Amino acid sequence: MNEYSYSEYAVTVRQTGKMRAKQIAVIGATAVSLVLALMVYWAFLVLTVAGAAGCYLAYLSSDMEYETIYLDGTLEISAVYRKSRRKKKFQCEIKNVAGYYLGRKEEAVRLGKITRDFSSQAEGRTCCVMKVSTEKVDHVICFEPGSELEEILEKRYRMLKA
Repeated sequence: MNEYSYSEYAVTVRQTGKMRAKQIAVIGATAVSLVLALMVYWAFLVLTVAGAAGCYLAYLSSDMEYETIYLDGTLEISAVYRKSRRKKKFQCEIKNVAGYYLGRKEEAVRLGKITRDFSSQAEGRTCCVMKVSTEKVDHVICFEPGSELEEILEKRYRMLKA
């Protein structure tokens, strides 16, 4: 096995104003539906239960990190919620990559508009933007690779560089 066949890197997602506004909107809608269920009509209780589920999901996404694992040509990106719950978000084979760019994500315009963003949302961080062809659709993904994966991409896959 080659020494460069495995890389693992995790980044914590920084809360943006847009994310915080969504969380506040879900909590507010749940509170309003609870008041309406108690005062006006009991059918609003269904909205309250749905809002409670939304509040739980907002709570989970308030402490989230993305983990990138590269293993022998396979790239997997997972979301880790509250450091305990993991969900696979994206997986691809590097042979399906049409091109990639290492740098700021705003500078990778030749690959197209980013369709899936798995970065920390922090300003000035080095990102890897990849154009990946899957069976169903082409994606342009953005993630923060870590220094080991940057070296692997530069050594093994430099011909894919955009």
